Amino acid sequence: MQSQRLLALDLFRGLTILFMIMVNSPNTYGEFSHAYWEGVTFADFIFPFFLVIVGVAVAIGLQPVARSAQQLQEVRVKILRRTLILFGLGIFVNLIYLKFADLRILGVLQRIALVYLVCSLLSMHCSTKRLVQITVFILLSYWLLILLVPAPGLAAGQLQRDANLINWFDSQFLPGMLWRGSWDPEGILSTYPAIASGLFGVIMGRLVLQYKQQLPQLVMLLFVLGFSSFLLGCLWSLWFPLIKQIWSSSFVLVTSGMASMVLALLIWYTDVQQYRKFTQVSLVFGANAIVAYVLHVALEKLLELQIAGVSVHGSYLQLAEQLGLSRFFSAGLWIVAFLALCYMPVWWMYQRKIFVKI
Repeated sequence: MQSQRLLALDLFRGLTILFMIMVNSPNTYGEFSHAYWEGVTFADFIFPFFLVIVGVAVAIGLQPVARSAQQLQEVRVKILRRTLILFGLGIFVNLIYLKFADLRILGVLQRIALVYLVCSLLSMHCSTKRLVQITVFILLSYWLLILLVPAPGLAAGQLQRDANLINWFDSQFLPGMLWRGSWDPEGILSTYPAIASGLFGVIMGRLVLQYKQQLPQLVMLLFVLGFSSFLLGCLWSLWFPLIKQIWSSSFVLVTSGMASMVLALLIWYTDVQQYRKFTQVSLVFGANAIVAYVLHVALEKLLELQIAGVSVHGSYLQLAEQLGLSRFFSAGLWIVAFLALCYMPVWWMYQRKIFVKI
């Protein structure tokens, strides 16, 4: 069993997509909503988790083997093709948001595409030690950039929402629609530290490859790596706060560390103990992760679409209010229903062994 692909990797990806759908569904609040600025909620862990699992997949898909110049070129072409498809899908998803007055160039899938591109190219040519060095360099240089470089009219090191170097850079150089009006949480400069999240995943993937025949040791190593990163990120946050919307370096360490500990737990559950309970729904989502992501965006907008001034979601909120449902119960019921609606198409695909790969 241990020579086969680890089930925990598919489960991790599926859980990430499942929770991404939940936090992106309308009517969420509390821990299922993103932090306004500083600090992290449950929702803030989901996107970095996905970047980490992208890095893990890159490490496993591009295992270090001797390749000829022609083979290397073929691999690079495949990487570029996947990057362009993902980026194009991101543009398509943005076009679904009919409220946009202009095209939004960047977004979630576009960031995944760029992180995948850089991590893949680095993984092809760098040792694990060099990848660690690059990751550390990215995190430190990003911090120093914010700490030392002032934007026009702003002091160096300023980190207020909509009044910092990262947001200013988006307002000046990012074309098209910006998600927050004058800046974008998936903007240009904040994609740079997001690459470190992906590289953290590549490093985790290298550990998986090295210790896949020694799963108890792998679980321990991933947990120690994750806990150390989480602790270091918490300490760093005293000087460089946890801010998802600019992807601060401390945020990278905290979320990547948590991802490593979660993966360790999942490997212990599914691949060491061989448990399968409560895994099926997540595995179905993970089998067609990109399809599930695009589908949930389309369904969300469809449910918000107003016909004669009425939408499905708006009607639900009115009914919940008339029935006297608490906000907690109303939101929870909607999330479960929305998740079930997204699940049915990917379950149909799973049953017929239809798997869309990019």
